[in-house]
Amino acid sequence: MRLTVSSHEFIFEDRTSVFVYADREKIGSVVSNLLSNAVKYSPKGKRVTINCQIASGQAQFSVQDEGLGIHAQDKIKIFERYYRAVGEGTKNISGFGVGLYLSAEIVERHKGHIWVESERGAGSTFFFSLPVA
Repeated sequence: MRLTVSSHEFIFEDRTSVFVYADREKIGSVVSNLLSNAVKYSPKGKRVTINCQIASGQAQFSVQDEGLGIHAQDKIKIFERYYRAVGEGTKNISGFGVGLYLSAEIVERHKGHIWVESERGAGSTFFFSLPVA
C-alpha cells in the first residue's frame, strides 16, 4: 500500500507476532480491502493506523482512519452485499458495495468475526479477529 499510496501515512502500532491457520491470500485480500477503504474514505494527508494484537484469545487486526466516519444506521448494514453508505462526501467515491461483504464472508469462513466502530465525522476503525493457531 505504501508503494501505491503517497497521500496517506501508514502507522503500525502494536505488531504482535501471532499465528493463525488461514488462507494467506484470502486474509490478505481482507487486509487490502480495509486499507484501501481507509484511504478512499479519508481526506488526503491523513493517517491510517494498523494494529495486530492478541485480544480475548484471538488474533485481532484493526485498521483505523481519520475519515468521514459512518452513521449508526449504516454500521449495522455495512457488511451486507451491495450496501453502500450514502451521505455527504460519499457521492463521488466509487465502489459496488461488495468489498466489505466479501471480507466478512472470508473472515466468518475462517471462524472469525468482523466489526466496525465509527462515529460520523470522527473516522472509523474496522476490526477482524481470527482464532489463534
